Amino acid sequence: MKKIVSVIYFYFTTFIRSSKYVMPLSFLVFLQLLLYLAAGSRPAEFLANIFLAEIFTFSIAIWLGFSSNKWIDEATEQLLILRIKSDKAYYSIYVAFLFFISAIISLITILIPTIISLIDAGFFEHFGIIYFSQSFLLFLGSSFAGISLGALFHPRLMDSKSELPLSAAVVGLFSITRYPAVDHYELMRYVLWFFPNVSAHHSVISNSSYFTFPVVGGLFLINMLYGLVYSVVKVTLLSRKKS
Repeated sequence: MKKIVSVIYFYFTTFIRSSKYVMPLSFLVFLQLLLYLAAGSRPAEFLANIFLAEIFTFSIAIWLGFSSNKWIDEATEQLLILRIKSDKAYYSIYVAFLFFISAIISLITILIPTIISLIDAGFFEHFGIIYFSQSFLLFLGSSFAGISLGALFHPRLMDSKSELPLSAAVVGLFSITRYPAVDHYELMRYVLWFFPNVSAHHSVISNSSYFTFPVVGGLFLINMLYGLVYSVVKVTLLSRKKS
């Protein structure tokens, strides 16, 4: 247990010292500010903005998941695996750490409208602890699915490393456009099932009467399942491919 805690602490310190997270998180803050402060009318509809906020969060999470593969160099990674004495345990701990990063992303996403609401109580038509908690849960599931999907594009799992950024961007685009693609072409349902259906969430959250814990909790669990599947696939492939 002590070794596991020390590895997680190492992950955290490495994440803090790394500069690779600065641009994605800065861009996330910029997108959130642009989304809410560009509202042309007041009071702004909080729930109407949640869909776009979730899309932004999911996209940034993919970016962070992709860049997370470069936070620790391969030599250090092998030393940590030797310390833990299990490559699967090492990668599993890293999945738990990515979930922690997902929570940070989600907190940033929901804190911005919260701060705006505290500064200007009339900015949103409705806002409170229920909206805060349910939105955070929605963002957390989407963030974990996104960061796990982005982390799949590990250099050791791809033959052409130069195509990694483009591949990660393409799968993100597939996820975001899955709902309209399936809506227009039924056959795409059987092609794009592997990608989280975050683009369909607006059909649920656009109506405040359906923004409830059972519905949001269901979306959270589905996205968590996607994230876990991606993580299992990555851990299995990396464990089989030693170099």
